[in-house]
Formats: sequence, C-alpha cells, structure tokens
Amino acid sequence: MSTRVLAGAHVVVGDPRQRNFTQVDIEITDGIITALDVGLAREGVEVVDVSWAWIIPGLVDTHHHLWQSTMRALTSDFTLDDYFWTIRRNHSGSHRPVDVYNGTFGGAASMLDAGTTCTVDFSHCIVTPDHADAAVSAIKDSGIRAVWCYGFYNQPLDDPWFKRPEERYADARRVRSTFFPTDDERVRFGVSPTEMARVPFEQIADEIRMGRELDGLVHPHTNTRWRPGHRSDIQQWHEAGLLWEKQLHSHCNCTDAEDLKILADVGCAVSSTPETEVGMGLGYTVLRAADQAGVTTGLGADIQSNNSPDLFTAMRIALASERGRYHQPVIESAGTSALEAVALRTEDVLHFATLGGARGLGLGDVCGSIEVGKAADLVLIRSDTPRLHPTVDPINTIVMHVTVADIDTVIVGGDVVKEGGRLRQDISAKAINGLDESGEWVDHVVQQGSGWTPPKPEWMGTSREHQVSNAGV
Repeated sequence: MSTRVLAGAHVVVGDPRQRNFTQVDIEITDGIITALDVGLAREGVEVVDVSWAWIIPGLVDTHHHLWQSTMRALTSDFTLDDYFWTIRRNHSGSHRPVDVYNGTFGGAASMLDAGTTCTVDFSHCIVTPDHADAAVSAIKDSGIRAVWCYGFYNQPLDDPWFKRPEERYADARRVRSTFFPTDDERVRFGVSPTEMARVPFEQIADEIRMGRELDGLVHPHTNTRWRPGHRSDIQQWHEAGLLWEKQLHSHCNCTDAEDLKILADVGCAVSSTPETEVGMGLGYTVLRAADQAGVTTGLGADIQSNNSPDLFTAMRIALASERGRYHQPVIESAGTSALEAVALRTEDVLHFATLGGARGLGLGDVCGSIEVGKAADLVLIRSDTPRLHPTVDPINTIVMHVTVADIDTVIVGGDVVKEGGRLRQDISAKAINGLDESGEWVDHVVQQGSGWTPPKPEWMGTSREHQVSNAGV
C-alpha cells in the first residue's frame, strides 16, 4: 500500500457548482483519494508541499476523435461539408494501423498535457481489425482514463476489408472480449454508430443494439445537421426503442425541447463541442438548454485536426457562444440594461468539463470531482503568476484566466504524467516521434492523390448529399 499527502493547496472540493474552494490536504492511497482534511501528515507517510498550487479535478472530455491528431489544425477554416469530404471520405483511408496508433497515443498525450485526464474516443478510422487493435493499444498505453468506442463507420474504399455490417459486429465482439474482459479498468468499452441517413435505418438500429449486447456506452453523432423536413434522430430512435440510460449523444445542435425531454426522461447524456459546432456550421450549442432540461451535460474538444485539446478554451467558447445566443434577443428587443443575469456562469462550464462529463461517460462515481473514494485524477495549477493575481473569485479566475502554461502537474489515478510544467519525457518523446512519423506518411499519401484539400464533387451540399453523407464530426 502506497500513501502520500498533497499538503497546503487550495482545492476545488466536490461539484464545482458548489464553489467549494478551500485549503485542504489530499491523502492518496493506491491511486484513490482516501482523505480530505487539514493536517493529514503523519509518521511514515510521504508529504508533498503543494502550497503553491490550486488543485482542480482532472478535466473530462466527452467527445473526441483521437486518431485525427496526425492532421493537426488542417481543418481550421473548414465548414462541416469540407471536413466530411476531406477527412472522413478521403484522408481516413490513408491511415495505416500504425498511424491510428500514433494519432491516438499522440492525441491522448496532448490531452494529458492540457489537463484532461479522462476522455471518450469515438474511434471511427477502423479500416481493418488491425486498426481497431492499434487504437485500443494506443489509448491504453497513453495512461489516460477513457471510454474507447468502436466506430462502425465504413470508409468508402475500392476494396474494403469489411464487406458487410455483420463483419464489423463480429470484430466489435472480438475487441470487447479480447481487450475489455472487465468493466473496472482505466479504459472501458463503448460503441459509436454510423450517422443517420448514411446507411439504412435498420443498420443503425443494429449498431445501437450492439452497444446493449456488449454492455458498453453508446456514443453517437446525434442531430448534427439542420435538414428542413427531416425528423429528429432522437424521436426516431425513441419510437424504435433504441434509447436507454447508457448513452452519450454528441453535438445535438438541432435538438428541440421535445428531444431534450425524451433524453432527460430516459436518462441519456449529451456532449457539446463548442469550437467545432459554432465554427464549422453545426449551429449553437445545446449546453444551456440541455442542462436546464435536466439532461447530464459535458464538454469536448472533438478533433485535433481542428482544435487544441484544451478544455479551458472550450469552456470560454461555450460561455461566449451561449451568452451571445441568449442575450441577443433580449438586448435587441429591450436594450442592454434589460439583461438581468448572464445565460451561463463559470461554475456551470467548469461542472460540464469535470463532473458533468464524468457522469455522461458513466464514470461519475470514479472521477470528475475531488471527493473521498474517487480516483486521484488531479490538475495542479501554479498560482504564483501575476496573471492569476489578485484572486477576487477563484472559480471565475480558473475558468477565465488559466491556460495550459499554468498547469504544473497532472495526475491520473495517482500516477504523475506531468510535473514541473512538462509532460513526462517517455510520454512526450513517444508522442512527438509517432505524430511526426505518421504526419509525414499521411502527407506523402495525400500528395500522391488530390492533396490535403481535394476538390469537393458537385453533389456535395445538394439533397443527394443529405442522403449519403449526413455525418457528424
């Protein structure tokens, strides 16, 4: 048994919405928080003075495609259709198993560096079974806590390895039994269905049912496109008996009050990725509406082919976007002084990025808040910088002013993965080498074809496109 005490820090204890920011010692035994009190030091126990730190729970990302880290920032000026055509329809087929490994490992390492200790990986570059094995191995090797979701999306290749949906189902069963024999490890299992309208409805229904058969989180792209005349994914799935509690629905930008009531009644959760949703044209985020409807709500950074993995950035974009959305009608009709309060508060988005996200992943009893009995997933922020002084309101300061540069130490399940402001050398070097190797390979392949931004066909953006490529990010 190994016990140590982090002493003297100011700590966000419990749900961030409670704004309980207090000076307290944290006792960690075998990776679990075993006590929160003052003066926990005792003979024979290692005591680490962290009085220089603010400690928050490790951040929880509820929607990410880690393999795309091989194409960092490529899609920064893309619309959703640009993204789908370039990444999903073209460049995904250029990735070998080793590239999926390098992208997944490198993406997870990038998240750890930014203070994210838990994520869901919507892994939809499974071109062959070897690609699936590489993705699982990478996320386990990285040390991050995660739910890894087998993506059923079938890349449009001339000679695909998977010829029928049943072959993918068999492979998902193989991955589940081989890599996830239990449900109590640091990385757990889930599935991610194909997007609506890309394949027949019954196939999507079968993919969702695979989640129930394999007892994993079901993590789909849901209501991502504004398509006049088309019914809500949520309502169609509900009528078909395809919704249950162990589901996390990403994006949900064109979700209405009826949809949210269904999700709340069933017990499903939602994830919002404000940077891609607002920037690529998916629409305003669902955060405030879902939260007020009683739906468990989380935040994600989505794709490192577009965004940084920094959830502090996501929190601030979420605040700005939702405030703009709900404030504008008020100030246009009655003037600026008619605003009685802001639409979303800092403690709300910090909750979404921690405990809300953990609950959405089905890990609310494991991580997402600093409480006795939970895993020691912690982020230690250096408070000895003029950018964080004076501290009028610590929660406000954490959300609005902390950057990755302020993150000194990151701990996952008691394991230190970042210290002194630097990611652990073995993780960092492996991630950089792998990302550079695969970046060069993918660049070579795409340059042999139509380049990094292949021209879109004429049918993209037409009604036909809506029938064949209604994909989320």
